[in-house]
Amino acid sequence: MVEKNLNSTLAFALLGLIGDEARSGYDLRKFFSSTPMTSFSDSPGAIYPALRRLERSGLIRGEADSRRGSRRRTLFRLTARGRAEFRRWQGQPIVRDDVVRRVDELMLRFAFMDQFAGRTSGLKFLKAFQNELATYIPDLRIYLRSNRAHMPLSGRLALESGILGYETLYRWTKVAIAAYRSKGENR
Repeated sequence: MVEKNLNSTLAFALLGLIGDEARSGYDLRKFFSSTPMTSFSDSPGAIYPALRRLERSGLIRGEADSRRGSRRRTLFRLTARGRAEFRRWQGQPIVRDDVVRRVDELMLRFAFMDQFAGRTSGLKFLKAFQNELATYIPDLRIYLRSNRAHMPLSGRLALESGILGYETLYRWTKVAIAAYRSKGENR
């Protein structure tokens, strides 16, 4: 099991990216600043300490880059233990609390699904996500109907925005499941 301070989305984002290919701290900073993963800090004060914690935990291994002409830098690779921990994290069941509080983390888990867990796990993940959304959205609608009269306009509109966001995610799961099924049939 990973030590408690490693159980962060940054740590798992780093594990996923390093598992994709060996990367240096600079490579990771550049990736976070130039891709849609900009929600993760590209600050050296965030990345390098996280890499050290992952290395101390035995989840990654740093090796000097031996390419000629290359600046002296350390390339990090995922260890077998790191790969196993990442798969364990990806394979956790999806529960209501994940949908309510950790949608970004769910999407991060899914983003690396094909590389680490395979298509079957990706499809299983999508179905579980869809099921949790299907039970949560009606509860939100009931809450809105029951409390609409007592809510300030801004509060009601904010809740409606949240509901629309969840409904959009639900529609996306349908499209994603269809894409996975279509890919499976085209093999």
